Amino acid sequence: MDNKIGTALIVGVGWMISLCLHEFAHALVAYAGGDKSVKDKGYLTLNPLKYTDIGLTLIIPLIILMIGGIALPGAAVYIDHSKLRNRFWNSFVSLAGPLANVFVLIVIAMPFLLGMYSGQDSYIWPSLALLALFQAVAIILNLLPIPPMDGYGIIAPWLPSSLRTAANNFARVGIWVLFIALWYVKPLNMLLWGTAYDVMGYLEIPLDLIDQGQVLFHQQSFLLIACIIGALLIAKACKPKTQAQK
Repeated sequence: MDNKIGTALIVGVGWMISLCLHEFAHALVAYAGGDKSVKDKGYLTLNPLKYTDIGLTLIIPLIILMIGGIALPGAAVYIDHSKLRNRFWNSFVSLAGPLANVFVLIVIAMPFLLGMYSGQDSYIWPSLALLALFQAVAIILNLLPIPPMDGYGIIAPWLPSSLRTAANNFARVGIWVLFIALWYVKPLNMLLWGTAYDVMGYLEIPLDLIDQGQVLFHQQSFLLIACIIGALLIAKACKPKTQAQK
């Protein structure tokens, strides 16, 4: 397989899987915390077509990843917070998503931590290194205490109701404000990527591999991610017809 296509495939599909795991973690903890409706909504699965808003969960994050290289998380699992047992469970539901990304990051980093990489010339290693970096970026962004990020969801149950109301109104545009700020405000951009690269250093992932992965990924990312998005949209559109035939 061509190195550029192989890298785009590993990173694109790997990122999509991590998004599904992120949302699945939210749903699983919500179910344990008392919101049994997530099971009826079909959230207790890793099938991306089961999510209510496939655009918010997969398509928008994939597009932003493609055009800007920023691993913004998606959000489309709708939790009935009134059914959760207490504020602790509300916070835990929000924390579950970033914890899923931490788990994925550790799994990806294990071959490097175990010394399995020793300079082999293969597109697989740059692909894994870049995917690990994107996971680190997603964790950092998710833990920011601003709506609609999970970091805000963690602290929201403990805030005064008036402050939560104001924050919820901002949440509608918060993700785009964050993206624009990271794109145009250089100190914020440098802080984000600098922190993510520091994490890569702790995990013993060579920085030159990440740079190599970025070059390979962006050369074919548009074509591959466009195919992924197209396949998801077609599958989503065809799903009701299949059910009707049954």
